[in-house]
Amino acid sequence: MVIDRYARQKKIIGSIGQDNLTKSSVLMIGCGGLGCPISLYLVASGVGHITLIDDDVVSLTNLHRQVLFGEEDIGLKKVDVAKTKLNAINSHVKVTAISRRLMSDNARGIIEGHDLVIIGCDNFDTRFLVSELCHLLSINYINASVLGDEGAIAFYDNDNGCYQCSTGPKEELSIIPTPNDIGVLGAMVGVIGTLTATMAIEILTGNSDEYINKIFTFNSKTLNVKSYFLEKNVNCHLCK
Repeated sequence: MVIDRYARQKKIIGSIGQDNLTKSSVLMIGCGGLGCPISLYLVASGVGHITLIDDDVVSLTNLHRQVLFGEEDIGLKKVDVAKTKLNAINSHVKVTAISRRLMSDNARGIIEGHDLVIIGCDNFDTRFLVSELCHLLSINYINASVLGDEGAIAFYDNDNGCYQCSTGPKEELSIIPTPNDIGVLGAMVGVIGTLTATMAIEILTGNSDEYINKIFTFNSKTLNVKSYFLEKNVNCHLCK
């Protein structure tokens, strides 16, 4: 008897949905607290190809939240360790590891050819760069973030607005604290990461309408998820 590893998932998304996943290519920017659970569940779900980009190595302070890594991985490149772990989870998924920082001189070549880009890093320069290139290339993207005991996820389709519509000038964002400043609850990146992976699967299987230009926030104190519509900024220099 042939066992279908996706049998229970197909009861939800159907065979066509699974085929769509298998044909999809996702770029995961950041292989840290968010990138680990996001990539883990996308690979387990059967996405056809995932590219991981991160220039960091595993450190001891990563281990309370970056679930693909163990003590034996300290000092090793995150993307290389993640690729090995993900290949062990699902050998049918193509995993590409890029141990580099996404920069203006390499970003277009890396982003091109993917169906969905997920930003899981806390770098505003990267978010602005990715939003500009995804708009240029007409590639949908998700921004995911965690700070302290709160997290947020937003999806942009480029037609109804963009990341830069909902933020101020990049120069003004430098005053916003980062996880390095105020910390992050380890389990929170798991919550936001799995929610992001769920959103990505729905988008890749054709169910994106409920997510378009919305931001979803989660607070670990209340366990409440709230959603807000992000209106297109008619004065946005990028997508006006």
